[in-house]
Amino acid sequence: MGYASGSRQRRLFASVAFTCLLFLVVACGGNPTPQTIIVRIYEDTPVPQNLTSSNVTAIATASPVATYDYAGVAPTLSAKSSATCSLIRLVPGLHISASGSYSMTEDEAAGPMMCQVQRDSCAYGLLMTDRDPEIGFAEHKPQPFSLEDRMLHPAMLLPLTRLRNMVQSEWDGTVRLLVTAAYDSTGEQDPNQPDMKKKYSLHFEGRSIDLVTSPPDPEKLDRLCALASCAGFDWVQNESDHCHASVRADSLCTFCSGSVPTPIPSPTAPLSVTLVPTPKK
Repeated sequence: MGYASGSRQRRLFASVAFTCLLFLVVACGGNPTPQTIIVRIYEDTPVPQNLTSSNVTAIATASPVATYDYAGVAPTLSAKSSATCSLIRLVPGLHISASGSYSMTEDEAAGPMMCQVQRDSCAYGLLMTDRDPEIGFAEHKPQPFSLEDRMLHPAMLLPLTRLRNMVQSEWDGTVRLLVTAAYDSTGEQDPNQPDMKKKYSLHFEGRSIDLVTSPPDPEKLDRLCALASCAGFDWVQNESDHCHASVRADSLCTFCSGSVPTPIPSPTAPLSVTLVPTPKK
């Protein structure tokens, strides 16, 4: 109950902070240059004092993930990490929404793409550039696009900073969070669609981010994706070589146009889930 209340307070804080940031940017003339901001959020989450090896196990097994198939290779959790993130792992190909659903699509959990934010546009000027020195950013694109791996929708800042803290706690400071992709204006995302105008990804709005650990370690990826879900992203998928995470937030195009754009239909068909009852012995 306390965790749910704290989560609502953090979401309210993030919403208010986001609105204030947008008001300041628009009031200053909508500078098309992305705003640079360093955000540090320190959460002193109390650890229950009565944790023992028995009830830590109970917390971990309360995860909605069907972990029984992977009991032999489940990561070892510290008391602190198991208390703050009981979702043990998110296996390759699996995705989860903030509500705990494994069947919701990204559009359903984080909202559909409303536009492709164009460089030097009003919406582009509302993106934030994260220069947190405790997070690694790939910056793999050539100039002038190299900073795009740091550029985010403002609503991404809170869960990303929380995830940074959780990664440091999980692996005792020996592992850093690495962002391999964030906002994209070049069409790198949705590579199978040759028509730039038809490409579809929340990366084009700065509402999606791709994450790995640094140094890279495939064995840590399942746990990293679980931590991303616990950090407050609205939809997380383990894409086998990275974690893809998205947030549900108003499109920056909405703030610039003064009206709500028509959602762009997703080219991906909704996931159909069939429940098959287990045969009785």
